[in-house]
Amino acid sequence: MASVTSLGVHQPVGLRHAIEEGILPPHPPPSLYTWEVIISNENGRKYEDELLTTEKCVLWSRGGTFRKSFKFDPENEPVTQALLAYFPASADATVGNTQNDAPVKKPAGRPALLRALVVFLKTQAHIYFLSGASHVVHMPFEVESACAAPRGVIIQRKPRVDGTSVALRLPKVPPASFISSQPPTAPSRNPQSFTEFSTEGLGNPKVLPLRLSLTLENMWQTPLETSDSHWPRLVCLTDPLLEIGLLVTRTGRQKPAKGRKMPMKPLFLSPCDEILHVEAVKVPHGPGLHSCDLNIAVTVNRETNMYSVWKLAYLENEDPFLGGQKKEKPRPSRRRSSMAPGLASGAATPLHQSTRESFGAPLPGKKPRKSVKIEDRDKALDDALSSLDPGKDATRRQSRRVSSLLARADLSASQDRSTFAEPSIHAGHGGRRTESHGNQRPRISSGYGGQSFGGTLNLNRSINHPPDAPVDNLLEELRAGGDFEGFHNMGLDDHDFDGLAHEMLFTKIHAVSMDNANVRYSLSSKPARTQAKVFILVGPPTATDSDGLAQLLVAIQDPVDKRLQLLTLHLEQHDDQPPTRNKATYAPDRDGFRIVPGEPRRVQSVVDSCKISDGNESILILSEDKRGGRELSLQSPWGKATTITFPPLFLDNVSSLEYSGSHQSINMTHGRRLRTVDVTETQIESISHPNSRGVVDLRDKEGKYHRVRIKLQPSSPQVRKVLDVCRSVLDASFADKMTAGWWHVMQWLQNAKARGPQQPLADMEWSAAVILLLASFLLLGHNSESSLRTFSSGTSEPFATNKWEAMQYREAPNSSACPPWMRNKAWQWLLDSDATDEPSNNNDAWYSGSFISAHIGLAKRWMVSASGLSAFGFEGYLPTALSRIGTPRKTAARSMLLALHLLVEEQKLNILASEDSSPGQNDVTAVLYQLSRWLGWRRYEALYALSTQDLGAAHDLVPFVVSGLAEPSSDYCILTWIQGHLATGRGTQFLTLPALYASAVPGTFGVKFRQQLWASLTPRTTMFQRLFSSLNSSTRRFEMVVAMHECGFTAQVLETLPEAVLTPLQDVISICQPNPPPSWSTDLLKLVSRTDMTAVLRPGKAGRSPGSDLDTPSHVAKWDFRMLCQNLEGFNEQVEETDAAERQAVVRSLFREDRRLNEAQGMLSTVKSRALRLDPKPEWTEAEYLERQKELVTTMTTSTLAIPAGRGLMYFALRYPLLTQKYQIAGFNLTCVIKPANNTVSVDKTMFPEEKINWAFFHQGVAGGLAISPQAKGIDTSWILYNKPGQDLSNRHAGFLLALGLNGHLRSVAKWVAFKYLTPKHTMTTIGLLLGLAASYLGTMDSLIARLLSVHVTRLMPPGSTELNLSKHTQTTGIMGIGLLYCNSQHRRMSEIVMSEIEHVGDGEEEDPLRDESYRLAAGFALGLINLGKGGDLRGMRDMRLTEKLLTIATATKGSDLVHVLDRSAAGAVVAIALIYMKSEDHIVARKIDVPDTLLQFDYVRPDILLLRTVAKNLILWDEIGPTFEWIKNGLPAQYQSRYQLTKQHELRTRDLPFFSILAGLCFAVGLRFAGSANVKARDLLIHYLDQFMRIVRFDVCNFDTELARGNARMCMDLVALSCASVMAGTGDIAVLRRLRALHGRDDTSTTYGSHLAAHLAIGALFLGCGTSTFGTSNLAIAALLISFYPLFPATVQDNRAHLQAFRHFWVLATEPRCLVAKDLATNQPLNLPILIHLKPASPSAAAIAPNAADPAAITLRRQTPCLLPPLDDVVRVETDATSLGYWNLTIDFARDPQLLDHFRKHQTVYLRRRPARESTFPGTLRALGSRGISDVEAAAAGLGGGEPFGWVFGLEALRDLTRAERGVVLGWLGGAAGAGVGEGEGATTAVDARLVLRSGLEGWSRERLLGLRLLFEWAERRGVFVKKGVSEGETAEGGVVGKGKKVSLGPVYTGVGDADERAGVEGSWWLRDSAIEELKGRTWLAGREGW
Repeated sequence: MASVTSLGVHQPVGLRHAIEEGILPPHPPPSLYTWEVIISNENGRKYEDELLTTEKCVLWSRGGTFRKSFKFDPENEPVTQALLAYFPASADATVGNTQNDAPVKKPAGRPALLRALVVFLKTQAHIYFLSGASHVVHMPFEVESACAAPRGVIIQRKPRVDGTSVALRLPKVPPASFISSQPPTAPSRNPQSFTEFSTEGLGNPKVLPLRLSLTLENMWQTPLETSDSHWPRLVCLTDPLLEIGLLVTRTGRQKPAKGRKMPMKPLFLSPCDEILHVEAVKVPHGPGLHSCDLNIAVTVNRETNMYSVWKLAYLENEDPFLGGQKKEKPRPSRRRSSMAPGLASGAATPLHQSTRESFGAPLPGKKPRKSVKIEDRDKALDDALSSLDPGKDATRRQSRRVSSLLARADLSASQDRSTFAEPSIHAGHGGRRTESHGNQRPRISSGYGGQSFGGTLNLNRSINHPPDAPVDNLLEELRAGGDFEGFHNMGLDDHDFDGLAHEMLFTKIHAVSMDNANVRYSLSSKPARTQAKVFILVGPPTATDSDGLAQLLVAIQDPVDKRLQLLTLHLEQHDDQPPTRNKATYAPDRDGFRIVPGEPRRVQSVVDSCKISDGNESILILSEDKRGGRELSLQSPWGKATTITFPPLFLDNVSSLEYSGSHQSINMTHGRRLRTVDVTETQIESISHPNSRGVVDLRDKEGKYHRVRIKLQPSSPQVRKVLDVCRSVLDASFADKMTAGWWHVMQWLQNAKARGPQQPLADMEWSAAVILLLASFLLLGHNSESSLRTFSSGTSEPFATNKWEAMQYREAPNSSACPPWMRNKAWQWLLDSDATDEPSNNNDAWYSGSFISAHIGLAKRWMVSASGLSAFGFEGYLPTALSRIGTPRKTAARSMLLALHLLVEEQKLNILASEDSSPGQNDVTAVLYQLSRWLGWRRYEALYALSTQDLGAAHDLVPFVVSGLAEPSSDYCILTWIQGHLATGRGTQFLTLPALYASAVPGTFGVKFRQQLWASLTPRTTMFQRLFSSLNSSTRRFEMVVAMHECGFTAQVLETLPEAVLTPLQDVISICQPNPPPSWSTDLLKLVSRTDMTAVLRPGKAGRSPGSDLDTPSHVAKWDFRMLCQNLEGFNEQVEETDAAERQAVVRSLFREDRRLNEAQGMLSTVKSRALRLDPKPEWTEAEYLERQKELVTTMTTSTLAIPAGRGLMYFALRYPLLTQKYQIAGFNLTCVIKPANNTVSVDKTMFPEEKINWAFFHQGVAGGLAISPQAKGIDTSWILYNKPGQDLSNRHAGFLLALGLNGHLRSVAKWVAFKYLTPKHTMTTIGLLLGLAASYLGTMDSLIARLLSVHVTRLMPPGSTELNLSKHTQTTGIMGIGLLYCNSQHRRMSEIVMSEIEHVGDGEEEDPLRDESYRLAAGFALGLINLGKGGDLRGMRDMRLTEKLLTIATATKGSDLVHVLDRSAAGAVVAIALIYMKSEDHIVARKIDVPDTLLQFDYVRPDILLLRTVAKNLILWDEIGPTFEWIKNGLPAQYQSRYQLTKQHELRTRDLPFFSILAGLCFAVGLRFAGSANVKARDLLIHYLDQFMRIVRFDVCNFDTELARGNARMCMDLVALSCASVMAGTGDIAVLRRLRALHGRDDTSTTYGSHLAAHLAIGALFLGCGTSTFGTSNLAIAALLISFYPLFPATVQDNRAHLQAFRHFWVLATEPRCLVAKDLATNQPLNLPILIHLKPASPSAAAIAPNAADPAAITLRRQTPCLLPPLDDVVRVETDATSLGYWNLTIDFARDPQLLDHFRKHQTVYLRRRPARESTFPGTLRALGSRGISDVEAAAAGLGGGEPFGWVFGLEALRDLTRAERGVVLGWLGGAAGAGVGEGEGATTAVDARLVLRSGLEGWSRERLLGLRLLFEWAERRGVFVKKGVSEGETAEGGVVGKGKKVSLGPVYTGVGDADERAGVEGSWWLRDSAIEELKGRTWLAGREGW
């Protein structure tokens, strides 16, 4: 005990609130409330929670602040108990992001736990999570008490019949009696059939239950009802969402006999066992330096008067929500029933129609738990169940438990269950248990009811009024305390526990007798846990027993008998050896421990006790003597008993916010009232509320709680280390008694009268430690107490002779020889001059002499004091006491001195442990100097003398103490040791604390438990020892860096190493920095400052969504009030201008050379007025000219309405919407500006109402929705409804829904939202929602989405169902949705349905048939998607003859009567064949689907079908497609091959329609084959045909024949334009843009809406995502492009006859984000830098670039970031070439790491780190010069250091020699050291810092700095060997001289494969350049010459 501090009076924090709210009366007595203080350690932080519990309310406080009150008046039940416990977090809880009020505890390998308040009423438990959720759990019994477990709570049931033990059960009257004539009965063997007379419980006597039916004959018999329930007394609740669990037990001593099988029946604890305490203690776990939790539980049996100590373990059970489906036997669910009374439950209960589901929200259950399936345990459970009810052979009935039913009933509906969650606290536990989408029955938490969107729940009774029996009467009787039949009728007395699982396993460790001396009549009705106090102490690592076992101490305080019982548990780490102790043990569990119980001990006359913790743990005991006097003391088995004395105790509550006094004042004059509490006068009644840091409450007789803090360990870290390092090397019997010795010295120093007059002590803790050490060594020269007294007598201290001595003592109060300010050269003259002041004559007597001299005198006086003699006498407890005369004393002294020496050496490796700190390294060195002088260790004395100055008169006080203690052969200098290993490679062994302990203490007992203590005391020494032992003599730089990481070196550790030690390690890191192995982990890359490699294509490393904040921060307002006040049209215009703002920097870099993007944005704008030109003709009048202008504007309106489809492509995935603002969807601006008159002409809006152009608005909504990125967060149900337009659904919102579905954002929409949209039967909304849902659930075969689609398709409805009034467009949508939902699944049933729709022939004569061409085309697409690319493996569909049927429909000769049917089905059949056999290379199918062979047959096939058949053939023969004219020519029929270039076409003829169509089909095939590849050859080929078709379309039309031909040519032109744009998608190619611009500007009346639509689609595809995306060529991508760019375009806005316009947006499924963006890791700004793209030799991209390359493997593209990459299948790797720009290079090797392909598809950003600027790197130096730099001559002339604003700094002498690159590092030109420092950040240590510190080492007196310079110079001569890897022997490294060159070659780059796979290295340099080391050598030589 170092000191005791009063903290004032401690009062409950919530008491004042309770009084103010009327919960408690003023000045309430303690009997009205209970007060509990709970200390929890969560996430490394300690919290003090207070619970104030009254009869109807619980008040919770935290950290001295009242937080919440919980009232339970409506429950009409008293509060039994309140406690805090941990429960598992739900799967949707935010575990990693909690506030202080919701901390999370997550042990390794276990589920995350959340803190919760549990309030037990009589029959229910209210659980309030600190994170916000709440639950109510009803108990099927009355709760007596509860105890918090490590996970969950243990509940103690109150016995059912409370009067059984107190009833006077008298023996029956003999038969001869006049009362009874019954024959005598045989004595019963049932012990409960006859109850002995018992007086226990007389404090609460009960009336005999006399009834009318009772007679004198039967009134004394055992009652018919059972005396107690068959439920176990103790149960547990580990999760509020699960059922109550059972506690089972096993006895540790039970061992099966050989050859006999033990029964596996589970055993329950005795009904008389009551829980006292449960605690999870952390114990050291072997040499792995880990700790584990050991759960200890203590129970009491008051019938047998025994305490039992158990080991608690959790049994893992399968999660009832997310567990596996395979079970051996059907078992009922463990979750409590949520059904109302009277409802059927169980597996046989049918699913109700109102079952609610959700589209994507997972079931809010728990996280999956590891299932432990053990057959024996299952069998044991069945045996236990049958044993509980042996009389029943039939099927056992289910227990009708009162479970969650009561928790959810209306009985507590009026309760306002506000939770802990405050406005700033976010819920982390899954929310309240209200209705949950997806469960198979409604789950209701706080009350019945709640609307279900799926229908109404039809029950026999109202759901809000559950059946009466037996809830209300049951509760009333329960409250009255009487007997009732409600529970019995509900089956609570059943012996079955089918629904309850085994949750906890109790294994008995030991049992201890209570030995009660008193008969406790009045206490039997109270829970046992209120009558005893249990706490557990963990022995420190140094406190092991004689066998080296760790110790736990279980203490049980009995306040009635005033007895403390102690049970020591010895922990033996499990190994193959038998137990070392001959005592009962139980088999070790998975934690690896055997627990060996020791002999119990009893301490009498202990009034109270508790555990006190302040570093180490001890027992605070309040004892009482026979005279009634009391005292407080600290005791523990491993320590020494210490009596505590108290200072004056404050009566103020200093922790209260109302306290206005000074916390430093202790005088009466300052208003502080003081009161002394004398413990000898029995004023202390009890000890309570132990807290951390030694804080405890003492309750006096008046009921006041005095809070005090008892300091058990030094507050100074240095003093703690000194004591710990001595303890760590001493034997276990003395180790922890060193702390007790320090306590006693502190007590002696605090007693001024005992130590006599002395100078004031500046640091009493350090003085006590020095006195203890000096006394321990002074005692070595004495063998008796008499000689000790003689030696210590007459000790006196001389006074100061002058003021200088007095001042020096004040400035150097500790063991420092001189103050820190005197170690500077400025004060050198003071040390050189002699002090000549006259002696002082004033009354202030200051003692002269050094710190050591004064403390030697103090040590002498303490040795002969009472406490000193008890420590050092013949009964002393210290290691050098007189009782250990001989070798043990000397061994202990030697161990302590060397341990202190190792501590000083350890602190030399940490620059944060300053030499000048007080107390610090120099202070310990001064003590060591004195100790080594006493021992006669001359070498150590000289060594310490170099680090100390002028020890004064201490030399002569005690010149010599003991002889015979041999001096170590080595001085164990750590710098010399490191130098030997790093600089010479011939290092020696260094003494460590484990080696020192092994040499001093015989045996190795307890070594494994001390490993963690040793590692914490000397961590850096341990690191270097492990490093050198792992390296041996290896000089491979990569191996050394890996070894550094494995040994624990981090950037933080390196930065705190001395610069001389840091330089060798940082040099090795520096030469590994350019090209670290790609296999290195993130921590290794962080060690070498290459975290940019960890961020390669890793989305989690960016920290923000890509493009979310690319602009540099500025204070310039983007919107002013004028812009905010603009009208809606102006706002929409602003929206369009900022569409790409979030990727503005990237897009600007993509198209930085011209304004092509701006031009394309202008063409695809729908909110800006279009500019048209109409030159007036002379013959036109003004009115006619105006009429012509209106006609032109009307014509151009068709073009404007076709823009949105292309606009969606351009702005695809660019926006991350602000969730709190409405998402704006642009409209149409149909006004035009007519040049040259500049007239603004508006169109007549009556001609274009929304009803006639609804598809245009639909496309506008799709365009707005597609701009939202798929990675955008928060696009959920609430946000979608927030953007829903009013009451009426709109076409724009319908398209918006489709866009969200295509982006995948509809996966989380709830079912009721879908119903809300579908109920109005708005056709456009239905189309958008159904297609969006199908696209979001692409290929999932989700049953719910399938049902939604099925009800919108007549063919999918059951036979005989009601005909639905659905439009054909809706049914077309449904059939296409089926294809998307079952994509690539080969689902037979769905294939049959869509196939039947293709070949359906029933509606041939209908005027507007359902199954028109667009419907059958959708069916064909659906069939192809279901079997996409599966033509070669049609699995179970071969009997369907799918291929034959489709080929027949596609190619059969048409009949005259079914011509229209065949025409409708042919297109669908062709596309189905194309998609099914895509890329299959099946020549047979390709030949059959190909166009006819003769021209005559062309007359019987529609031209568009010819086009489709051409595309289908080439999609099947995918690999044969080539971007050459030769391939085009070969693809044409022989009759057309001579015209393959189309240049000879000069007129329009209908007979050329097949030729045009086949040629367009070939071009479309080329476009699909090379989509997104930017293949120049394919582009040029397609541009050629696009030019020709544009020329043909411009031919004059003179008749219907030519008009028909021009229409076909226009369709072909549109398709070829789309093909060109597909190939160059995202590139913005100028050549293609020129053609598309011409198509956009068409203003003739013959151009259809579909042609404008195709042109705008092409423009959007050319600038897909503003250049950030492109198209892919996967099977799904090609299918999506075929659907989107289907060649039959609509003739008008409302035309859907051949193809539903909603399908035009399926190109989203074909997009691929391939835009590689390079960013600066520090600034997050995009960079323009070159990259090298290595292509595969045989890839199409390589062939297009260099078709005749001599070395195809060497084909490399050089591009500038940001840029689009070629198809990823063609890329081998991508490398950055940023060395010249000052960045480290990165390599993305797709071939070596295929996972990078997936990463790239998710995140296309690489982060580059700047290289450190070196003077050897020319570009880096130029960059460091800066654009405003001046020449060296000009700088010298001006006297400045450069042209920068702070360049004058480099004119200083210390910075004058820095190079330009180093100046750039100092000024931060390169972003905070730019990798030149240790670690990352602006404060990282750089080579410049190290150089300046090393230079300053020559100006002081530090021996360590000079040794460091010697190490550095030796290293500089040897470091070149680390770059010889890969260089032949005798050669120097390329680029410089090995070891001394300014540039070194790093040698071959290690790739993790082997030496054969190494590549050429790149240039690197040392961290500290050679010239800087040479400069230090020169300065050292000059310093030695000049005598510095």
